[in-house]
Amino acid sequence: MKKLDLLKYAVLVISLFLSYQAVEAHDKNFQVDGTYISTKRDVTGDQKIDIIQVQGLPYEEGSKFLKKIELSVESNRRTIDVPLEAGYNPDLKVADLNDDGVQDVLVTVLMEGRERLISSYAYTFKDGKVKELEVPPSVPVMAQFLDGYKAEIIIEGQKPVVMDVSSRKQAYDKLGIYQNGKLNEPTELLVDPYSSLDFKTVFGKGKALIGIQNVKGSDERDPILEIKSVWKYNNGWQLVKAQVKPVKGSK
Repeated sequence: MKKLDLLKYAVLVISLFLSYQAVEAHDKNFQVDGTYISTKRDVTGDQKIDIIQVQGLPYEEGSKFLKKIELSVESNRRTIDVPLEAGYNPDLKVADLNDDGVQDVLVTVLMEGRERLISSYAYTFKDGKVKELEVPPSVPVMAQFLDGYKAEIIIEGQKPVVMDVSSRKQAYDKLGIYQNGKLNEPTELLVDPYSSLDFKTVFGKGKALIGIQNVKGSDERDPILEIKSVWKYNNGWQLVKAQVKPVKGSK
C-alpha cells in the first residue's frame, strides 16, 4: 500500500473511531460543563427513537448557576421545547412513570441555597404532545421535639419513631428550646421537600420512584433524620412505604 493511501486509511479509521465515541457519549447522557445532557429513547410511542435533551445557559462564563434551562424532545424532525426553572446540575432520566406503556421524562434541578433541595419535573410526550405529569407529594409527616431531649416523627399510617437528641443538649439549651430537659414551648422539627428523586425497580412492584427528604432540628445546619419513600403510580401517586433513619453522624 502506498504511503498516501495508508495515510488516507489511517485518517478514515480515526474519524470512524471518533464518530463512534461521540455516538456512545450521546447515548450515555454525555454532559459538557453541566449545561448539556442528551439521551435517545422512544418517548412518543411511535416505535421510533427520539432525542431528549436538557440544555442550560450559565448566568455568566464559568458560572455553575444556569439562568435558563430547557428540556427538548426531537421526534420525526419536529422539536418540542419545555422551559424549566433556573438552577444547578440538571439531571435527566427516562422511564414509564404512569404505566401507559410509553416512556416518560423526569428532570430534576438543584435549587439555589445550601439545603440542596431539588425541583422536579415530569412529562409525557405520548403521540408527540407534551403533557406535564404530577410528581409524588412530600410524605405526610408530623415531627416535633419531646421533653427529655427527644424527637418524634410520625408518618401517616405508621408507628411513631422517637429519637434521642441529647447529643445536641448544649446547643438546644443555648437556643432556648429546652430548659432542664423540658421544652419551653411546643416546637416542630423542619421537614424538607425532596433532596433526591430517582427511579428504582422494586421487587413485586416494578418501576417506582424513590424520594429522600431530610428532617432537621433547630435550623438547616442541624440534620437529624432522613425519610426514604417509595412511590408507585396507579391513577395517581401512591405511597408504598416510607422509612426513617438517623442521618450519619447523628445520635
